[in-house]
Formats: sequence, C-alpha cells, structure tokens
Amino acid sequence: MIKNILCRSVVVFISYALAFSPLLRAAQLSLPAVDVEAPTITQEKYTDTIDTNKSHTITVTVKDDTAVKQVIVFYRIIGTEKYKSQTMQNIKGSDDYTATISPKQIKPPGIEYYVQALDNAGNSLLHGYSFSPLSVKTVAGSAAVVATTSTDKIPEPSKEDDEGISKWVWIGLGAVVIGAAASGGGGGGTTPTATLSINSAEPVSP
Repeated sequence: MIKNILCRSVVVFISYALAFSPLLRAAQLSLPAVDVEAPTITQEKYTDTIDTNKSHTITVTVKDDTAVKQVIVFYRIIGTEKYKSQTMQNIKGSDDYTATISPKQIKPPGIEYYVQALDNAGNSLLHGYSFSPLSVKTVAGSAAVVATTSTDKIPEPSKEDDEGISKWVWIGLGAVVIGAAASGGGGGGTTPTATLSINSAEPVSP
C-alpha cells in the first residue's frame, strides 16, 4: 500500500516537473543579466598648464559594456577644499565627453579635478581622485615684451664744421708765429725779418 502511494507521488511529481519546465526555462531567459562591470575612462589629451584668464576644456573617452548614464567632472582651485561639479556632454557619434571650465572659475595657481563615470546599473569609475586629483596650473601669457633702450650720442661734427674749425686753428697758429718773430730780434739795431711758411692740407679762406 505504502509502496503504491510512493510510486504515485513520484509519477505525479515527474509529471508536474515536465509540465512546468518550459515555463521555468522561459522565466530564466527573461531575467535581466546582472551588470557588474564599471565603465572605462581614458584621456588622450591632458594639458597641465593654461594661460591666465583663459577657459579650460577637459575631454575624456568613456566606454561601457551596456550604456553610459552620466559623466561628471569635479574641480576646485588649487589650495581650496570644496569641489564644484559639472556634467560633461557627450560628443555626438563618439564615446567622448567634454566640459569647459570658464575663466571666472580658474584662478592662480590653477585648478585640479577628477572625473566620475556611471552606467545604468550604478557601476562607477574614477579618473583621478579627490585626494589625488589632476592639476592644471596657470601661466603668464606668451606675449613678447619688447625692451627699449635709449642711448645718448654726441653728434658728430659735419664737414662744414670741420672746415671752419681747421681754418681758425691755422689762422691762430700763424698769428702766434708772426708775433714771436717780430719780437725776437731786439738789440742789433736792424729791423728783424721773418718768413712764415704754412703747409696745410686744407685751403685757408681769407
């Protein structure tokens, strides 16, 4: 008697199992796959300096096995504690996300930042950290400063000035020689005579 009951129970159980197995398999197939993989972040172009009073654009590449939900950049002025946040915009048709920080938000000595990417499952990944961010330092503009130097020069005499000076020098020398000759004969009772010969490379005007 007990044996018959056990056999019938086994038969009923197997029958129900066979009857509901397609439904169980369908339910398993309809369950969503669990996403445990976080997005990846790469930054091909990283700039570590920026001109003072200029905006700064940050661009990163974010990929995920399902879908990227949001990419955020957190930034602050170097030396401060509180971070500000800005949602990065996707560049249509690519995996790139970009954000531009205005000059009003950038003050010397610069800014530091890190990026967070999230997918639809809530997985997140950081590029940089709040305690170890990426930094961009401000530098002076590249405009060249032209130095001017003033030098005072004594004007050189013109040709006319040279001729005038030479003429008066030779006239003065002639007068001195003539006077010396006229006074040098003193006591012989004869009238002293003297001959003056002047050789000059330049003509003497009367």
